Amino acid sequence: MKKNDTMSEISKYGIRKIDTPLGVLYAISSKNGIIKITSKEQIENDSIGKVHLNKTEEWFNSYFNGEEIERPPLDYQEITVFRKRVLNKLAKEITFGKIISYSKLANLLENLGATRAVGTALAKNPWPIIIPCHRVVNSNGKIGNYSGIRGIIGKKMLLKHEGLNISNNKILINNP
Repeated sequence: MKKNDTMSEISKYGIRKIDTPLGVLYAISSKNGIIKITSKEQIENDSIGKVHLNKTEEWFNSYFNGEEIERPPLDYQEITVFRKRVLNKLAKEITFGKIISYSKLANLLENLGATRAVGTALAKNPWPIIIPCHRVVNSNGKIGNYSGIRGIIGKKMLLKHEGLNISNNKILINNP
């Protein structure tokens, strides 16, 4: 789904409104999986990808009740190979309540010089919360930026929800 999609193009997608502690989110699905999670208001439409939308809503309910179940299928149609590697590695390695620094994530990818590229890939994450870019922090323990739902306030809420202690935008335990 591109930024300037027209209404006729958008009708090719299923859309589900999901109430969360962060506010209302919208899951957008193709027939192959979830394309995007956004807080921008959308018109609901369950005609495409209903199974994926159901699984996404179930996943969010589970997550906000303190557990993670299997993630819904994601549609990577507009994701570069590098971004896909970054997002998949993060989702696989950094579980609920854990954090990692951008540089350590680059190391996990065996790409030591890619710290900034990792940050850029995370900033373009179309599936905030599901792919937990909020769990990536600066190596000095500061929580860093967040382009996901509700910005830095959302990142703090999510990290606190996962049991991390934060003061002055810095993690007090579990330093990366």
